[in-house]
Amino acid sequence: MLRESNGREPAIRLITRADDCGSSHSANVGIAESLKAGFIKNVSLMAPCRFIEEAAEMLIGHEDVCFGLHVTLNAEWDQVKWGPVLPISQVSTLVDENGMFTPSPQVFEEQKPDLDEIMLEIQAQLDKLRRLGFRIAYVDTHMFPEYHVPGMEERMTEWADKEGLLYWNRFCSSLRRVEETDHLIDDIVSRLKAADKGQYLYVGHPAIDTCEMRMLGNKHISGDELAAGRVLEARLFTDPRILQLCKEKGIVPIRYDEASVITERLPPLDEWFFL
Repeated sequence: MLRESNGREPAIRLITRADDCGSSHSANVGIAESLKAGFIKNVSLMAPCRFIEEAAEMLIGHEDVCFGLHVTLNAEWDQVKWGPVLPISQVSTLVDENGMFTPSPQVFEEQKPDLDEIMLEIQAQLDKLRRLGFRIAYVDTHMFPEYHVPGMEERMTEWADKEGLLYWNRFCSSLRRVEETDHLIDDIVSRLKAADKGQYLYVGHPAIDTCEMRMLGNKHISGDELAAGRVLEARLFTDPRILQLCKEKGIVPIRYDEASVITERLPPLDEWFFL
C-alpha cells in the first residue's frame, strides 16, 4: 500500500501522466525537462512517430517512471503526419490514400476499420517499444479510437490482460471542473482543491516552444497557439502552486502499477480532464 512520508495512506492519489512522447523532439525535451520535478510518474509513448527512437535514448534510464503504449491510430495535424508501424498492405483499412493515419477517430464511424487490423497494429506498436528497450507497464490510446470502433474496447481489454498490461480506464476517475476559467493553472488548482478522497488521472502534453512545434496545428488550433499551450501544459507538472498544494493537501502522484482498480462507472468522455 502506498504511503505518505508520515506513514498514512494518502487521501488523494494522482496518476500523473505525460502523453505524446516520441511525437516530436520538442515533446521529448519537454517531457524530459518536466521529469526533473519528480511529479510525472507515467509517460505514454507513440510508437509510430519519427522521434520515438530519440525518446528511448533520452528516457529509458528513468527507473522511477512507468512507461505505457499510447496506441496511435490517428494523426490530427495538417502538416505533420504519421502512419502505421506495419506495412500498409496489412492495415489498409486504417489509413488514407497516402498511407497515413486519418485525422480523427470519428472517421472510423463512417469508414469502418477492420478490428483485426487494429489489433495487429497495436501489437506491432507494443513490439516496437519493447525492441527499443522500454518496459511497458500500461496501455492507453491517442484520441480514444476505442470509443468510435464497436468492439475495440473489449478486444483491447482482453489483449492487455494477455500481454500483462494495465488498461488505463480501469484505474481512474477524472478531476471535475468546479469553476469556469480560461487559465490552465488556475483550473487545475481549483480542481485539486475541490477533489474528494480518491484516485484521479492528471494528464498533460509537455513540450518546448520551437519552430517544429509551431508546424503543428489544424483547423481547430494554430501552430502558434498549440506551441504556447504545450509549454503551459508542461507547467502542470512543475508549477510551484500545484506542487505546494499537493504537499499541503497530501496529494500523492503515483504510477499505474501503484494504482488501484476503480469499479465505479466512468463519466462521459466530455467530462474528462484531458488536454
